[in-house]
Amino acid sequence: MIRFENVEFKRLCSFLPYKWLRIAMGQMSFSKDFIHDDRGDLYPLIHRSPDCMERIELKNYMVDRGQVERWFCRFFPYATYEATFIGGRCGFSFRLPSACATITMTGKEVVYVCGDHRETFPLSEPRDGGTLLVSCRPSAFDIYQRFHGVHVLLGTVKEPLFRDSNQYEDFMQGSVSFLAEAPTNVFGVQAYLDNGISMADMRPIRYENGEIMVENGRVYLSATVRMVEGMYQGIFSWVPGTAELSMTGALFYDAGDGKWCGDVAASILYHRAWKRWLLWVCSFSHGHILGHSEFEGDPRFGINVIDIQLMPHATEENEVTDFVGFPRDEDPDFFYDEENRRWLMAICRADPTDGKYRYCFFTSDSPFHGYRFIGRGLAGEETGGSFVKVHGEQYFVCGNSFRERSDYRIYSKGGMETPKFDFPDGGFRGWGTLMPVKQGSRVRYYWMTFDRQGGSDYRWSYGNLYFFEAYGL
Repeated sequence: MIRFENVEFKRLCSFLPYKWLRIAMGQMSFSKDFIHDDRGDLYPLIHRSPDCMERIELKNYMVDRGQVERWFCRFFPYATYEATFIGGRCGFSFRLPSACATITMTGKEVVYVCGDHRETFPLSEPRDGGTLLVSCRPSAFDIYQRFHGVHVLLGTVKEPLFRDSNQYEDFMQGSVSFLAEAPTNVFGVQAYLDNGISMADMRPIRYENGEIMVENGRVYLSATVRMVEGMYQGIFSWVPGTAELSMTGALFYDAGDGKWCGDVAASILYHRAWKRWLLWVCSFSHGHILGHSEFEGDPRFGINVIDIQLMPHATEENEVTDFVGFPRDEDPDFFYDEENRRWLMAICRADPTDGKYRYCFFTSDSPFHGYRFIGRGLAGEETGGSFVKVHGEQYFVCGNSFRERSDYRIYSKGGMETPKFDFPDGGFRGWGTLMPVKQGSRVRYYWMTFDRQGGSDYRWSYGNLYFFEAYGL
């Protein structure tokens, strides 16, 4: 059995991927003259003033006089819409069946209008045009300006009329159009899902026995996309041992009410014999209890919705050791223990004596039902736990404590140990994402985590990513 007192995790790199990573969802092409082309209608005309003059020249879109509005793409309640231009006024109109909001930018300010609701945001650096970004989320729009490659948050608009914009029946009928007012020169218009202002809760996608899935030299990770407020589940590919991260997918969850919810902290397995994907997730949007799903479609790529079944809610008669859904349950993990022919599951659950989180462990013959209690972690403030096999021995690794950097726990048959880090930044109740990866003729052990420095004033918007590798394993 490994003694982790003889192991040191050495920092590989660290950075903050502030809206760097993205999945394209739409783009206006200025390579053809869509204004006059009669063999297609790339961007249908919604409105054009009688005096409007628009043209395509040198792969730029120019409006020389008047105003114009053209359909751009479908509305998606978690997407970011971006426009880069010089001069005039440009922006977007967001339409749902029951609401319409416009957000436009000039060289001095951004103006929001939705019915009688109007707000103005001065630019952090006034200039003749620039780049406007609008990141959507249910009930709100986050407005950014980008210059010199840096994203600057100008402000957030709370909009009750878009409260249910994640309702499938609504956003499927929604649209986004591009607005331009002369004189303006437009260089680019695009839509995408991005990784937000920070990431958290990373965990590798694995096979049923807990072995990490590696394809074409890449590990796939589920990680929380943290927005200015709120979140959703992103999927990322990572070249182990590097800072090479790519965003490949996003998961949203429907618990039977037709809403695509941004639930997170998923544990995702692919069962090779069953040819099915198995998943547990924390449904913050439905009472902060756990949900599960079994499905066929590959969740690693594209934008997917997962139909989940929620755990039955606990009653006053239930004990903390019962396998039912207690409010505040989170950060589940599970796998099939081949040696003992049973499923093991861990749930991060609030201790009724002090309200602090502590892991509860269960076992069953099924991945989703029939679990019985087998033990608990030590008192503390545990979070983000994962089952990990190191040199053939099974361990459970989790974060702990809001107050200490790199305060992690490694549970084994011999008890609990605290790992060492050469530069202990990262943590403050970060996740215990220890990953053994076969590379070449060796197995290397990586640890990916994050801190809670605060990407925004919202408590659960986090900060930086940290990558470590074990020395001595």
